[in-house]
Amino acid sequence: MRNVPIHLDYKGRHLVGVADPIAKKDDIIPLTHSIYIGGKFLGTLTCGKQGWVLDWPAENDLVEALGEYLHAWYE
Repeated sequence: MRNVPIHLDYKGRHLVGVADPIAKKDDIIPLTHSIYIGGKFLGTLTCGKQGWVLDWPAENDLVEALGEYLHAWYE
């Protein structure tokens, strides 16, 4: 699977980075991505039953914005 480029406006900042999908063998749409913003690892973002979760402390709004961005990318 290809990396997803991230270009996201968030709270007055333009975030540029990449989401590296961590796909399982049978995934059509990966539910887990390693997130890099500005070349730095932000954490692993996963979509689960409770919504989007980042394994590293971050603002909930940012986690949701990244999740919505990825969801839109795959639509």
